[in-house]
Amino acid sequence: MDDGESRPWVVKRLREGHWRAVDTVAAVLFAVGFGAGGTVEHGWAAGAAAAAVWLPVAVRRRWPVPVLYSVLGGVVCALLLTGWEDVWVVLGVLLYTVAAREPRRVASIALAASLASVAAAGAVVSPSTTAAGTVSDAVFASLVMVLPWLVGTATREQRRYAELAARQAVADERLRIARDLHDVVAHHLAVITVRAEVARAVSATNPHEAGETLALVGSAGRAALTEMRRMVGVLRSPFDEDGPEPVPDPGHDPGPGAAGLPELAAGAGPRVELDMDPDVELPPGLGPAVYRIVQEALTNVVKHADSADCRVTLRRADPGAVDAVEVEIVNGPPPSPGGPAVPPEHRIGGGHGLAGMRERAAAHGGVVSAGPLAGGGFRVHVLLPCGRGRSW
Repeated sequence: MDDGESRPWVVKRLREGHWRAVDTVAAVLFAVGFGAGGTVEHGWAAGAAAAAVWLPVAVRRRWPVPVLYSVLGGVVCALLLTGWEDVWVVLGVLLYTVAAREPRRVASIALAASLASVAAAGAVVSPSTTAAGTVSDAVFASLVMVLPWLVGTATREQRRYAELAARQAVADERLRIARDLHDVVAHHLAVITVRAEVARAVSATNPHEAGETLALVGSAGRAALTEMRRMVGVLRSPFDEDGPEPVPDPGHDPGPGAAGLPELAAGAGPRVELDMDPDVELPPGLGPAVYRIVQEALTNVVKHADSADCRVTLRRADPGAVDAVEVEIVNGPPPSPGGPAVPPEHRIGGGHGLAGMRERAAAHGGVVSAGPLAGGGFRVHVLLPCGRGRSW
């Protein structure tokens, strides 16, 4: 049994060839219908005129502008030779096609030429018509031609906006996947790469420290695999019919949030002092963003500061201003040259960390400021609104 909705008549998308076949059938039927009526009232010349102006409709999608002007010429000739005023009705169909498929300037010129030509031919055919009758005929002709042109213009604009929206959706999805890949992979790979080089450098002189460093490498590798599986699960989730976002499974883990910061600090590589305000309550969706921002900041400490000691602070911002939380990551200068630093030739180069942090914060209405400290080291400060209507 069905769900109460009728099965659609057309279950597949019609291609261009299908629409041309529909146009051909419609053109023949209208030519026969208008030709029969015109022949009865105005003679065989009207029937021939109906065929001449309606049959080109079959190819209106392939050559919209040439077909319009050729039919316009046929309409003017039919008006002058037979006096059959209904012959110009076909122009409404062609003006819709031109407006829907051609640029605005071309469509506007086509509309103006059609109105002027029909008005001039009508004035020649019926010069003795009263003023009221002339105005009535002009208004009716304008409606028959202008309304389809307006509908075609709206269709073209809607199609253009839909194409722009589709391109933007693709760009946003590519950016989201790139950001997630960077957040999931870059941190753990940075820890693995840097710590592996440290273990190699101290293996001969300090085997105990080398063993501890290799254990940290193993933990980072397992964490990377876990988060990669989580991200792949999100990408493979079914999509909502009403939106571009995946629909998470009821038991799906959305990812680490603020509660995962202690574990992140313990396995980050550098020595991290974590200060979290226990009264801070983050709304849904903001916790994972905070986690990823802190993760990226610690990754930069590993990559660019030789795993210098750092401090991570999560607290409520000034309550007198806005309902917001602030996250601060401050690292000191790189360790002294005597420490187990990574050789310069093995250090990791630049990346997209700060840009990714700013994008994540902006997605939640927040701002990020970052820069070096006067006494050495680096500071990242993030301000995130967490109240209703979160934005700046």
